[in-house]
Amino acid sequence: MLVFLFLFFLLQSLVLCCCLAAGNDLDSQLLSDREQMEFLSAWAKKHAPR
Repeated sequence: MLVFLFLFFLLQSLVLCCCLAAGNDLDSQLLSDREQMEFLSAWAKKHAPR
């Protein structure tokens, strides 16, 4: 039973580390920022008072 519990937490730690490392580089951050700016610009145009 303890072995399964240990393996479960080990797997969870691995997943957490992979998720943290996946979006932590400059290129992905710049792409995310650009997508957010495009979304906000489109939203502002759609909801602008006329």
